[in-house]
Amino acid sequence: MPVNRMARPSRRLAVGWAITLAFDCLATLLTSLVLCAVGLLPGITEDYGPATEPTSPMALAFFLGALLLVSSMAGTTVLLSRAGTARPRTLALWFSAVRLALLASVAFHAVYRIATAEAA
Repeated sequence: MPVNRMARPSRRLAVGWAITLAFDCLATLLTSLVLCAVGLLPGITEDYGPATEPTSPMALAFFLGALLLVSSMAGTTVLLSRAGTARPRTLALWFSAVRLALLASVAFHAVYRIATAEAA
Protein backbone atom coordinates (compact mmCIF):
# COMPACT_ATOMS: atom_id res chain seq x y z
CA MET A 1 0.00 0.00 0.00
CA PRO A 2 1.45 3.43 -0.88
CA VAL A 3 2.45 5.66 2.00
CA ASN A 4 0.07 8.52 1.15
CA ARG A 5 -3.07 6.32 1.09
CA MET A 6 -4.90 5.67 4.33
CA ALA A 7 -6.77 2.46 4.96
CA ARG A 8 -10.55 2.81 5.01
CA PRO A 9 -12.19 1.98 8.32
CA SER A 10 -14.00 -1.30 8.58
CA ARG A 11 -17.76 -1.09 7.97
CA ARG A 12 -18.39 -3.70 10.66
CA LEU A 13 -19.31 -2.64 14.17
CA ALA A 14 -17.79 -4.08 17.29
CA VAL A 15 -20.12 -6.30 19.30
CA GLY A 16 -20.32 -3.80 22.17
CA TRP A 17 -21.39 -0.99 19.87
CA ALA A 18 -23.94 -3.22 18.14
CA ILE A 19 -25.48 -4.13 21.51
CA THR A 20 -25.50 -0.45 22.53
CA LEU A 21 -27.26 0.51 19.31
CA ALA A 22 -29.84 -2.25 19.78
CA PHE A 23 -30.62 -1.20 23.36
CA ASP A 24 -30.70 2.45 22.30
CA CYS A 25 -33.21 1.69 19.55
CA LEU A 26 -35.44 -0.29 21.89
CA ALA A 27 -35.23 2.26 24.71
CA THR A 28 -35.87 5.20 22.39
CA LEU A 29 -38.88 3.60 20.73
CA LEU A 30 -40.33 2.41 24.04
CA THR A 31 -39.84 5.82 25.64
CA SER A 32 -41.45 7.60 22.70
CA LEU A 33 -44.43 5.23 22.84
CA VAL A 34 -44.79 5.88 26.58
CA LEU A 35 -44.62 9.63 25.98
CA CYS A 36 -47.36 9.36 23.35
CA ALA A 37 -49.49 7.26 25.70
CA VAL A 38 -49.05 9.78 28.53
CA GLY A 39 -49.98 12.56 26.12
CA LEU A 40 -53.24 10.78 25.37
CA LEU A 41 -54.19 10.47 29.05
CA PRO A 42 -56.51 13.09 30.50
CA GLY A 43 -54.94 15.63 32.84
CA ILE A 44 -54.69 14.87 36.53
CA THR A 45 -54.55 17.65 39.10
CA GLU A 46 -52.54 17.62 42.30
CA ASP A 47 -55.49 16.47 44.37
CA TYR A 48 -55.79 13.34 42.20
CA GLY A 49 -59.00 14.41 40.52
CA PRO A 50 -59.72 15.03 36.88
CA ALA A 51 -58.45 18.30 35.51
CA THR A 52 -60.99 20.94 34.56
CA GLU A 53 -58.88 22.82 32.02
CA PRO A 54 -57.86 21.38 28.65
CA THR A 55 -54.59 19.47 28.67
CA SER A 56 -53.65 19.99 25.05
CA PRO A 57 -50.49 22.08 25.77
CA MET A 58 -49.26 19.36 28.13
CA ALA A 59 -50.14 16.63 25.63
CA LEU A 60 -48.39 18.57 22.88
CA ALA A 61 -45.23 18.68 24.99
CA PHE A 62 -45.28 14.90 25.39
CA PHE A 63 -45.85 14.36 21.67
CA LEU A 64 -43.07 16.83 20.85
CA GLY A 65 -40.71 14.96 23.20
CA ALA A 66 -41.55 11.68 21.46
CA LEU A 67 -40.96 13.28 18.06
CA LEU A 68 -37.62 14.68 19.24
CA LEU A 69 -36.50 11.25 20.44
CA VAL A 70 -37.44 9.50 17.21
CA SER A 71 -35.87 12.23 15.07
CA SER A 72 -32.62 12.05 17.05
CA MET A 73 -32.56 8.30 16.46
CA ALA A 74 -33.17 8.92 12.74
CA GLY A 75 -30.29 11.40 12.72
CA THR A 76 -28.02 8.81 14.30
CA THR A 77 -29.07 6.31 11.65
CA VAL A 78 -28.28 8.74 8.85
CA LEU A 79 -24.88 9.53 10.36
CA LEU A 80 -24.08 5.84 10.66
CA SER A 81 -25.27 4.84 7.22
CA ARG A 82 -23.54 7.65 5.33
CA ALA A 83 -20.31 7.78 7.30
CA GLY A 84 -17.46 7.92 4.82
CA THR A 85 -14.82 8.29 7.49
CA ALA A 86 -14.42 7.14 11.06
CA ARG A 87 -15.18 10.54 12.58
CA PRO A 88 -18.94 10.83 11.75
CA ARG A 89 -19.38 7.17 12.61
CA THR A 90 -17.73 7.59 16.00
CA LEU A 91 -19.79 10.72 16.63
CA ALA A 92 -23.01 8.82 15.84
CA LEU A 93 -22.06 5.94 18.11
CA TRP A 94 -21.27 8.22 21.02
CA PHE A 95 -24.44 10.22 20.40
CA SER A 96 -26.40 6.98 20.63
CA ALA A 97 -24.60 5.95 23.83
CA VAL A 98 -25.28 9.33 25.47
CA ARG A 99 -28.97 9.19 24.49
CA LEU A 100 -29.20 5.68 25.96
CA ALA A 101 -27.52 6.83 29.19
CA LEU A 102 -29.91 9.78 29.50
CA LEU A 103 -32.96 7.60 28.92
CA ALA A 104 -31.73 5.04 31.44
CA SER A 105 -31.01 7.69 34.08
CA VAL A 106 -34.44 9.30 33.62
CA ALA A 107 -36.12 5.89 33.85
CA PHE A 108 -34.11 5.06 36.99
CA HIS A 109 -35.05 8.41 38.55
CA ALA A 110 -38.74 7.88 37.77
CA VAL A 111 -38.74 4.39 39.27
CA TYR A 112 -36.86 5.68 42.32
CA ARG A 113 -39.37 8.51 42.84
CA ILE A 114 -42.31 6.14 42.50
CA ALA A 115 -40.75 3.62 44.92
CA THR A 116 -39.96 6.26 47.55
CA ALA A 117 -43.41 7.84 47.23
CA GLU A 118 -45.05 4.46 47.77
CA ALA A 119 -42.87 3.75 50.82
CA ALA A 120 -43.74 7.07 52.48
